[in-house]
Formats: sequence, structure tokens, C-alpha cells
Amino acid sequence: MDSIILGINCSGFHSSACLLSPSGQVQVAIAEERLTRVKQDKSFPRQAIQYCCKAAGITLHDVTDAFIGWNPAPYLLQPRQNLAEALHNRSKLAQLTLNELAALHGDVTGLEQQLRSASGGQLRIHYVDHHQAHLANAWWQSGYTAADFFVADGFGETTTGLLGTITASGGTQTLAANRTPHSLGLFYAAFTQYLGFRPNSDEWKVMALAAQGNPAVHYDAIRALIQVQDLRYELDLRYFEFFLHFTPYYYSPKLEALLGPARLPSAPLTQHYYDVVAAVQQVTEDVVFELLRALHARTGQPRLVLGGGVLMNSVLNGRLTQHTPYQEVFIGGTPDDTGISVGSALYGRHQVLGLPAAPSAPGRHNFFGREYSVAELRAELERRKAAYEQPADIAAATAALLHAGSIVGWFQGASELGQRALGHRSILADPTRADMKEKVNASIKYREAFRPFAPAMPEDRQHEFFDLPVGETAYFMEKVFPLRAAAQLALPAISHNDGSARLQSVRTADNAEFYRLLLQFEQLSGVPVLLNTSFNLNGMPLVETPADALDCYFQSGLDALALGPFLLKKSY
Repeated sequence: MDSIILGINCSGFHSSACLLSPSGQVQVAIAEERLTRVKQDKSFPRQAIQYCCKAAGITLHDVTDAFIGWNPAPYLLQPRQNLAEALHNRSKLAQLTLNELAALHGDVTGLEQQLRSASGGQLRIHYVDHHQAHLANAWWQSGYTAADFFVADGFGETTTGLLGTITASGGTQTLAANRTPHSLGLFYAAFTQYLGFRPNSDEWKVMALAAQGNPAVHYDAIRALIQVQDLRYELDLRYFEFFLHFTPYYYSPKLEALLGPARLPSAPLTQHYYDVVAAVQQVTEDVVFELLRALHARTGQPRLVLGGGVLMNSVLNGRLTQHTPYQEVFIGGTPDDTGISVGSALYGRHQVLGLPAAPSAPGRHNFFGREYSVAELRAELERRKAAYEQPADIAAATAALLHAGSIVGWFQGASELGQRALGHRSILADPTRADMKEKVNASIKYREAFRPFAPAMPEDRQHEFFDLPVGETAYFMEKVFPLRAAAQLALPAISHNDGSARLQSVRTADNAEFYRLLLQFEQLSGVPVLLNTSFNLNGMPLVETPADALDCYFQSGLDALALGPFLLKKSY
């Protein structure tokens, strides 16, 4: 019987589930928040698991192996409950037994469990080291035969990241595992909180603000907080408190003594804070580059795969090949914990079950949700008694609306996994209009004016607009690059303060209808580029279902909605 593999992320950040096909490809994957409609939902991904099974035409009883992207083994060695507690609630007996036997054993590194049903079915449950799942998510989707790897996030079970190499023979060698609490992710999160934003949530804002500051002002003071030695780094913990459970702050009073008082969330952003965040961004980049240069000196590998929440930093990502010796890098669309479900499943298939690897090309899309049929779309429209039309060419009709200045919701095909909309669950607008960024913010996104929007364009046209290193692409909107001077003038709605933008490279092979829309828009505007942002309101997860899309459309300042082949337009 074929193995049917389920991957689960319940790490406390971006809960998600993934189901692999019998051949080992990602068949379906989704974040729990898309279904519960709770932004950054941390609950166990029950609805995501049910969604994956239903989309694949199976039930949970058909799943043979579930791989969880967090390994509890290190925590079993110190029992935290007694027999009296377990007897009071006998469901705790299993946990008590695991704790006590692990403590007696003394060197437990892994754990497996098995559920048996009355019908005779069996579900084996495996636990994967968190950073191994991050690595597998990048490695098995890269299409590489050999590469170095770099993983960095807030924290795993006992480590905060990995550096190492994978050889052509398939051997994996971890050369460094940086231990908690020395964390690049929590270093960045501490400054996110210092600047008055939410740590482990608003790091996007910090990255965007960095373009407005002068890193030289505070660089030396902040750089002294991280010491790098070969492949390892350590924070000066006198300045941080994220590892203390009795304080609400990630930073200590000593950091405020060094840099001045932390900003209150309601206080204005001043040049002082811009300069601090610019230095934080620069220090983060420089530390990563120093580690990667040391890694490359050990291995000589030309390719690199990267994972972990730190790699959601698209400014850092866009500079990797310019500041390190690596010629090719692969990050993918979900380096954060959303991708842990995918990585856990892939790790389990290849490194636990030992199943053969399917022929793999580099991953160029993450459209892993289910598709909604035309009948389902029409049924939801009829249920709402919504006025709609079905134009002969939805791409041409949408392009005309965009060129006329409308902001359009674009709902097509299977949803993207992760936090970035890539042309299936997108809000689109004309990037050539100087007022469009403000208009989108004011009527739909309701977010800070300093946060830029991203351009989507055909991969074969991106060099016309971006000053790109040779061979660079950004299929997942994961890298920021400098715009050419003419593009900064021609595309004011997506040009950031420093003349950069976060690129999305679009291929017709993976995203045919969106690619066609870009070309239709070019016929009217002269540029095959659209402002592309996620189809949601501020504080809302990306839309998943037709009902979600219609809710967002009616509750926002969207002018029109392309729902599959159907078009809705508001009259003003």
C-alpha cells in the first residue's frame, strides 16, 4: 500500500497542514488562518487537515503517516507532572509515561506514536526537528543536486538555526547549530518591539522603515551586540530579555540606555528611530553575509538553500548573491513556519520512510490550495443575489478596468500557500498612477503609508525594469531589487523610498491567466506590470473561498472583482 503522508505545523506560529501525493509532490497545503479567518491563527490545524484530506478525496483514516514539525524529545527528560495529576485526569497517563521513561532512559532524541482505529487502520505519528523541517522545505523544492544550507529563525527545540552542506551523493552534514537563546530572529523581533510594533508579527514594517534611515548613525553600537566567530554567533544578552518568561519585553533597560527610550506604539516615528532600524537591518544583513562567506570557504559549493523566518526579509534576500560567493540561491515561498508542514512531510518521506525522490524541477509556484469550479463560483454569486457579468475575456475586461484606475480583486485558480499573494488571491492596481499607493491604502489596506507595494511582471521582461544580478528571479515575491531609474519614474506606485521594489517574476507555465492579464494591461498602458498586494483587509487573512472574496469585496473600497470568469463592478 502506498504511503499517504500528512505534514503538520503546530509550532505556535502559522499553523498549517500539507498532504503529499503518492509520488511525493505537494498535493495540497493550506494555513489554518485561511479557514478560521483568524489572522496568524496558532491553534492546532484541525480545519487545515480536514481541508487537505477533502481536497485529495480521502479521509484521515487513509493517512498512513503524519509528520509534525516540532520534536518534543528534548522536553521529555524533565517530567513536569506526577502520578496523582495523571490519575485525576487519566488522559495524561500517556504523557506521564513518556516523561518518566524518557527521564530514566536519559538520551532520548526522537519519538514515534501510533493510533489504531477499530476498523483496523493505523496512523503512525512522527516528530521532526523544527529546523530540519525548515531545511527540507527548501532543499526538496530547490531542484538542486548539491548545495549549502542556512536556516535561521526565532527558535526551535534547542537551537535557533543551522548551517551545513548537502553533497551530490545525498549526504547532509550540519556544520553549526546555534543554540538558544542566541537568535537572529529574536534579535530582529526585539527591535521590532523597541520601535513600538508587535514582535513576531510586524517585522515587515521594520524592514520597510529601514529605507528611510541612515544606518551609519547607530551601526557600531548595534553591531557590537552580535559577535560572529566562524559559523556561530552570540548575542550580548545583557541587552535582551526575550528569553525571560517573567517580563513582557524582548529588550532590556540596557538597550534603552544605549539607544534611548523605546518608542510608544502611539508616538510618531522620528528620524532617530529610522536611523536605528536602518542599522538593525544593515547589521542583520552583515551578520548573515559573514556567516555565509565562512560557510562557503568550508565547502566551495556554488548553490545555497535557505529557510526560517529570518528569510522572510526580502531586502536581505535580494542581496545574497551580491554579498556572498554563492551563484544561485533558493528560498521558496514559505521560509517561515507556514512551510513547516510541507517540510515535515518531505523530510518524513525521504529521510524517515526512505521513499524514492520524485524527479524534481525547482519550485516556481506554491498554488497548493484547492480550485473552485465555475459552478461553485456561480452558486455563491447566486446565493448572494450579486449582480455580475461573464465577459468573453476576463483578462481583457479586467485590464481595461485597471487601466481606467479601478482597484480590482483577482480570484483565480488554487490559492497560494503562505503570506504573499502571487496572482491567484490578489488585489491589483495600475502602478503608473502616482496616487495609486495612497488610494489602495486609504480604501482597502488601511496600513501605514511607509509600507511599499510590490510589482508583478513577466519573467522575460523583468530586466527592463530592474537592475538585476545575472540569473536572479523572484517567483515568490521573496526578493527586493533596485529599480532602474526610468522604472522609478514610470511606476511610482510601487517604487519605495530608496528606489527599490519587491519583485514578482511571473511565468506563463505556472500562472497562465495572470501572465495573460499582464500582457493585456501592457496593450493599454505600455507596461506589463501591475501593483500586486494580498487579497485581504488589514488584520484579515488572505481570502480562500469565493465567499471570503465576496465578503472582502463588499466590505472594502474595491471597485471590481474578477471571480474566475465572472466580473462584479460597483457603481458609484
